[in-house]
Amino acid sequence: RLEVIDMDQRTTQHSYALAIHPRTLRILDEAGLAEKLIAAGRKLTKIAYYEGRERRAEIDYSSLASRHPYLLVVRQSVLESAAADALRAEKVKVLWGHRLQALSVDGGILEAEVAKLDQMAAGYPVSRNEWVVAGSKTIRPAYVIGADGYDSAVRRMSGIEMEQHGTGELFSVYEIEAAGDLPAEVRVILDPDLTSVYWPLEEGRCRWGFQVRIASEHVASIDRLEQLIAARAPWFKARPIKIYWSTLGMFDRRLARSFGNGGVWLAGDAAHQAAPVGVHSMNSGLVEARELAACISRIQHAGGPPSLLQGFATETHEAWQRLLGNGDKARALPGADPWVRQNRARILACVPASGDDLEPLLGQIGLTAAPHARDIGINT
Repeated sequence: RLEVIDMDQRTTQHSYALAIHPRTLRILDEAGLAEKLIAAGRKLTKIAYYEGRERRAEIDYSSLASRHPYLLVVRQSVLESAAADALRAEKVKVLWGHRLQALSVDGGILEAEVAKLDQMAAGYPVSRNEWVVAGSKTIRPAYVIGADGYDSAVRRMSGIEMEQHGTGELFSVYEIEAAGDLPAEVRVILDPDLTSVYWPLEEGRCRWGFQVRIASEHVASIDRLEQLIAARAPWFKARPIKIYWSTLGMFDRRLARSFGNGGVWLAGDAAHQAAPVGVHSMNSGLVEARELAACISRIQHAGGPPSLLQGFATETHEAWQRLLGNGDKARALPGADPWVRQNRARILACVPASGDDLEPLLGQIGLTAAPHARDIGINT
């Protein structure tokens, strides 16, 4: 039996994370979600690496020995809706508008207080709506999985601290409509100390992400967007005509000290954050959730030892430590292009791939990942 607690009133209407790795798509296929997502998304087979207007390297996903040899660009809202539909089909209850108020362990037994939220009018003379607690209940679950994002309540209430692993990266993001030719591939621009990324979406629409040094460099205007494109991507000839939405996001390099213990465990952004270009945190989060579910199922229904979960936590934590570490995470093969060799660590962080798919993709541009780098998100 499973209950999902969510503070929101419904699935998200915004599209933040948007690219699904081939390996993650295989996992979603096992769950019966892939067909709907593929129908709603866009398949991308190439990612190119630029320095200014110069095309320095490209990776072709179509060569992967995979059922899904491509990146799937699909809106987060579509992914969440597909998951919600699947939960309904399995008769799993989603408690929208509910919040975890407290989490404790008493004599080895988990207790979770769950509050129901409601809106009420407040303020005078200007009325506003505020969320208030309309009631609460205490439950005693066997397990709690905190997949509740950056400011995870489960993590905080469990006393699990986050550690910083290097400097965070500030990105100015624009989702736009543009007139003209929109390249049908992902393009990553590696300037000497800043990274930018272009994602094609549906027809006539794309997303830009520009790393900036300070928040004041972000302005949600066409003029500012055109300035950034001219400076970072002079090869982009389409004309921006409308900004659908824009945001400034800080992407910390953070990792929880532990992925959990006993009956409380973490997955996804609740446990880690990384730079956004490789879309590693979301994709790894989906893999982690699947692994947690598999471990719990084996413990509850197949007599598996509780140490299965600790093994998952240890392996995943070590893999993320290596991903976020400052050491050399990729090696150049003989004959690798000098630019690729010089930028190998940055390129590795910007490859949207994981598991066994990573090595053959890197090999196309003369790089190889050390075995530990290939292990990110493959704890199955």
